[in-house]
Amino acid sequence: MRVVVAGCGRVGRQVALLLSQSGEDVSVVDHRPEAAHELGKSFDGTFHTGLVYDVDVLIEAGIRDADAFLAVTDSDNANLMAVQVAKEVFQVPRAIARLDDPSREQSYRALDVSFVAGAHLVAQVMFERIREPDFAFHVSFPSGDIQILEMKVGPGGAGISVRALEREGGVRVAAVRRGPVVMLGEADLTVEAGDIVVAAVRQGSEADIHHLLATEEDQR
Repeated sequence: MRVVVAGCGRVGRQVALLLSQSGEDVSVVDHRPEAAHELGKSFDGTFHTGLVYDVDVLIEAGIRDADAFLAVTDSDNANLMAVQVAKEVFQVPRAIARLDDPSREQSYRALDVSFVAGAHLVAQVMFERIREPDFAFHVSFPSGDIQILEMKVGPGGAGISVRALEREGGVRVAAVRRGPVVMLGEADLTVEAGDIVVAAVRQGSEADIHHLLATEEDQR
């Protein structure tokens, strides 16, 4: 997968490194030339200096062939403009913006911009971690229909593929963490005991996915 990450602050670096370590083809864009060194030697992608919404810079970064675009600067305005360029000019299939000011959520929704609101996400993760300590990550969306869960695979769940999980569990797997390595939820990936599966789960389907993965929750 080819991913363009717009912004190389703390969030951008973390996302770029995770994607790079997972074997994805990653390009990073930032207006600070020195940000290239902040990525470190473990980063196996490319770095491009310039504004994150500059068309020429984005072309240099490979946006024409990008499967995903992530705008994660510390400026909501820059992120919004960058995502709109990615969607409207280059038709990138998946374009997501970081949003720091929760008061702007309605504006983003009105513009049909996919976003992650950091403050709300962190607050809810902390609340859910206290309420349900077996889940390291558990986020419910406002509609209540979909949850994002992070679940540890038990010995009885080892060997099942992501394809089977999605078909039989009625979920969508985003990623699988195995030790320090994070892998995208490709259909042919097979989970192992101890893996952490991050998935979007429809309300009412939790028992099915817990059973398939043989999690501790399923043993209760």
